[in-house]
Amino acid sequence: MSSSPRPPAPDRGRGADGPGPHRSRSPLLGFLLAVLVVTVAAAGCDGDPHFATVSPGSQLPSGAICGEQVDTIDRPETNPDNAERNTTTGGPTVDIDGADERWNAELAPRVTGDYAGTTEQVLLWGACKWGFDENITRARAVTESSWSMDTAGDVTEDPELCALIELEAPCAQSHGLLQVKGTVHEGTYPRSTESTAFGVDYAMAWLRACYEGSFTWLEAEGYEVGDEWGCVGAWFSGHWYDEGAERYIAEVRGHLTERTWEDYRSDAG
Repeated sequence: MSSSPRPPAPDRGRGADGPGPHRSRSPLLGFLLAVLVVTVAAAGCDGDPHFATVSPGSQLPSGAICGEQVDTIDRPETNPDNAERNTTTGGPTVDIDGADERWNAELAPRVTGDYAGTTEQVLLWGACKWGFDENITRARAVTESSWSMDTAGDVTEDPELCALIELEAPCAQSHGLLQVKGTVHEGTYPRSTESTAFGVDYAMAWLRACYEGSFTWLEAEGYEVGDEWGCVGAWFSGHWYDEGAERYIAEVRGHLTERTWEDYRSDAG
């Protein structure tokens, strides 16, 4: 994959079939800044850390620091079918699709998939490590996969696309809690199907690159640094606030407002 900026390809978006199905609802500076992120998060009403979005240019905490923090948060497994993949760590070295050379050099080496925990803990670890709001991250995963690693989306009958991930047509292009599209994000498949943490790590790294201003190929569409929701929409559509992105953002916001993931906790007992 080239690490240089390039125009958005038609297939960079998640595709017309949309996100996966959902379960139905029922009635020193670096260290100090890392500690600051956690300290601000510790103001959660339930006493647990709450990981919030940090501004562009902020020093991000390491995966190890975030792992230590998340390990203190008791979040039982909501989907036992994810268990093996939740404890599978590590992954290949990959570039972040669409990011320029500078941001690939800075961010791509941080994508390690080096965390094991429950489904919700992995999402919290990704939110902490990449400096994004944990509830938006939860809501994105609801929209994409209903927190199921078995979700396989963006099915195509195009043999050339399937060949990019060494599959025969028809094939699913997107996998994992945040549905990493293997035909676009080169080198992520099949690890995105095998390791929950790797898929989350890569998807959150992509979001951070977008948020930091790396995606200059979107400038003609009004792209702005520090627009988290714009980047959330671009993850789905490959464009900046186009119709597909707007629909996707609205769906994520809906799950954020309704806190759909709390149903998963209830269902798990």
